[in-house]
Amino acid sequence: MMNRFRKWLYKPKRSDPQLLARFYYADEELNQVAAELDSLDGRKDPQRCTLLVSQFRSCQDNVLNIINQIMDECIPQDRAPRDFCVKFPEEIRHDNLAGQLWFGAECLAAGSIIMNRELESMAMRPLAKELTRSLEDVRGALRDQALRDLNTYTEKMREALRHFDVLFAEFELSYVSAMVPVKSPREYYVQQEVIVLFCETVERALDFGYLTQDMIDDYEPALMFSIPRLAIV
Repeated sequence: MMNRFRKWLYKPKRSDPQLLARFYYADEELNQVAAELDSLDGRKDPQRCTLLVSQFRSCQDNVLNIINQIMDECIPQDRAPRDFCVKFPEEIRHDNLAGQLWFGAECLAAGSIIMNRELESMAMRPLAKELTRSLEDVRGALRDQALRDLNTYTEKMREALRHFDVLFAEFELSYVSAMVPVKSPREYYVQQEVIVLFCETVERALDFGYLTQDMIDDYEPALMFSIPRLAIV
């Protein structure tokens, strides 16, 4: 009863641009879609079910995006390192990855198995459960704070965000590594060495007049074949 009264009295305006206010309504929309999805019989209305799942994933992306902005603002120096992301294939690194990871964590926590990845799924399940619990704690803390003071980040909330950020980074690396081939540190180091070699080759070729700056600026096709050969020489 008290919570409902506080929600009615202190609920932020939908037009408020502050992060906690934006989170409050994004999370509320996510909960509404989740409730409708839970009550729907997908066998009777598969089209509506497909639409709601797509909407649900979009809401998850939005909630995580705002949480990420909140972490950048209130714990900028304590963010979990994500240098490992450079090892991911290009097709994996997109804006919807975070939402897919959340969805994957919930599926694993509920007992699902990643297709053809049974051992990896079993190994990641404890982490997935801990991550989903941590995310629920963060969502609860942010909702509560949005009803108290939009301008304040409490230490309890900061600690919950730090814990979630570490777990999410760990799960991101584990999940993506299970789904697609990820370069080992040695492979990534070799790739970086080749990049440096090609850069030095271009600089040396310019000094000796083998190439012109116009060829580089115009992405001359012959140049693309010349650089590896010059590097070998």
